[in-house]
Amino acid sequence: MHNFKLGKLAPQHDPRVPHLSKHMKMMQPAPAVDWTKPVKAFSMLANDRAGDCTAVGCLNLLRTWYANNGFDYEPTDNDALSLYSATSDYPKEDNGAVEATVLKYWSQHGIQTPFGTDRIAYAALNHLDLNELKLSIQLFGGCYLGVALPLTAQTQDEIWDVVPEASDEIAAPGTWGGHCVVALAYDPDYVIVATWGKLLKVTPAFLQKYLDESWSVISNDWLANSGISPSGLNMAGLRADLAAITR
Repeated sequence: MHNFKLGKLAPQHDPRVPHLSKHMKMMQPAPAVDWTKPVKAFSMLANDRAGDCTAVGCLNLLRTWYANNGFDYEPTDNDALSLYSATSDYPKEDNGAVEATVLKYWSQHGIQTPFGTDRIAYAALNHLDLNELKLSIQLFGGCYLGVALPLTAQTQDEIWDVVPEASDEIAAPGTWGGHCVVALAYDPDYVIVATWGKLLKVTPAFLQKYLDESWSVISNDWLANSGISPSGLNMAGLRADLAAITR
């Protein structure tokens, strides 16, 4: 895994971006949710040769949303690199991208797919609150995450977990670098994320130590077709706050 690329730059936050917790009323997540089952496969999307993980995360969300609504969407390496180029200095520099910049671009310009142009809204989460992350997965079909990966994760091919006995030289946040993943499922023990063409389990302890940003990505198509009723979520208030971002 250590040969794979990272590419998430330090978190940036626009104060106008709403926080999802503001619009929740004592909501509690379901015990387990899994949106990955209809997805045929995840692919690398050039993240083994370019630091395009922030773009890959967007395409993995789209792939999952479409699969759960009965459509087969297979994004390409070119799709990922084009989005990476539009939201960073690539190909002049392969230094990664800022997640907030990528989400703003997606909301304003959309991402072209065989089914049309997908535009989204987005809201910030408290990255230390596991319930907010789980609710984002449950209600919106996934969660867009940023992790400050430690070097210890390089040898954890199936489960990302804290290594208590490891020294700060290899276990401190960011000793490997910043990476974007998307969380698409959870159960009582793990959150399941898509990255580098596969699914990985992540422990709550790992998220508590290494997660440094998390975002709800809100697609009207997903809400319309998923059959989920977001009881307790003030969607009218959330939409009003989201509209302020583009003013």
